[in-house]
Amino acid sequence: MNKNRIGELVIRALFVSVSLNFAQVAIAQGIPTPPGGVPVGPLIAYPGVDVAIGHNDILFLTNNNTRSSSLTVISPYIKLEGTPGPHKFDVGFRYDDGRFSNSSADNYGDSVLNANGNFVFTGRAALKVRAEHRFGHDPRGSTDRVGAATPDEYLNQGVGGVFSYGAPGAQGRIEVDGSTFSREYQNNRTTTAQADRDTNTLGGTFFWRVAPKTELLFSAQQSDIDYDLSTSTQDSTERRYIVGAKWEATALTTGIFRIGRQTKKFDSGGRTDFSGSAWDAAVRWSPLTYSVFDFTTSKSTGEATGTGDLLLTSGYGVTWNHAWNSRFSSAVNGSWKKDEFLGTGGGREDKTGALGAKLTYQMQRWLRFSGEYVRTDRDSNNNTFEYKKNLWMFTVGATL
Repeated sequence: MNKNRIGELVIRALFVSVSLNFAQVAIAQGIPTPPGGVPVGPLIAYPGVDVAIGHNDILFLTNNNTRSSSLTVISPYIKLEGTPGPHKFDVGFRYDDGRFSNSSADNYGDSVLNANGNFVFTGRAALKVRAEHRFGHDPRGSTDRVGAATPDEYLNQGVGGVFSYGAPGAQGRIEVDGSTFSREYQNNRTTTAQADRDTNTLGGTFFWRVAPKTELLFSAQQSDIDYDLSTSTQDSTERRYIVGAKWEATALTTGIFRIGRQTKKFDSGGRTDFSGSAWDAAVRWSPLTYSVFDFTTSKSTGEATGTGDLLLTSGYGVTWNHAWNSRFSSAVNGSWKKDEFLGTGGGREDKTGALGAKLTYQMQRWLRFSGEYVRTDRDSNNNTFEYKKNLWMFTVGATL
């Protein structure tokens, strides 16, 4: 029995054991049980599991290999929440075990442990912190590194936070944010060792209220990206200077829009620096209480994974969520993005469009069924990377 399989069985056993023990303690102590959760001392635990089956008709995202496969994904999870005084915090764990019937080499076991805290010190000062410890993978074909016989697995971990100062409704307020994250690949080291890196970010935003529910904002942020290999030439500094607006429940919409300039300067003179526009926006329109549209757009730089010096990505998306009644809901979404591989050895350009639809039936408070279909088309000036993908998934989700 391989290590992944042993890990899967251990995690499932622990999940079932912990859930049963939580329930037994709650019953024995006569503690009121909230919907879907069980009290654990001052905390509330919410365990659950999702089981999905589906079919992917192009696993490796290239027209040079059009292998298809059915797949099964089993995802147990648990979340603990607490609200001591004015503060709030939560800790969550999720494990995703994916199995492909026609490509066992692409089976995966991803997990994520995360924690969030919201601390209120005074009526003006507050701190939000987050931490993450994630084992994940890059599916074959999702990067442009030299292909390996198995997906590239990585460990991503770090902490971040936002300190805010300013009373609710005040004319002006500030936020200072910072984070430090590292990514270390665990296998296929011949090609992945060059991608290990640390990213440290520091920034600040000033908000100025111009209406009861509308604020203008001015933001500056810097990220230092340091690669672990001493021979790497990808170390760089990114800077973003942004202006924008944020509003709440104005004419049925809530949103934020930011636009400005971004730069990426490499430590090595052998790489091509970048300077250009940047933006991001997220707007929610709620014409009805049970019908919501979400619009998003962004433009930002990303790290190269083999081709060129950097990746420049711009895109747009829209999602419509509608509750037809208390049990039946639907979600329809569409997105489009352009990836430009810039710098030395670049020149590649991909355009990817996706359309999807999902139907969900909440049979009971603790039991739901959903079916989903996603169609993805990628066009590229390098036809090796073009593909048309159809993904079908059927999911059963259960909680306490």
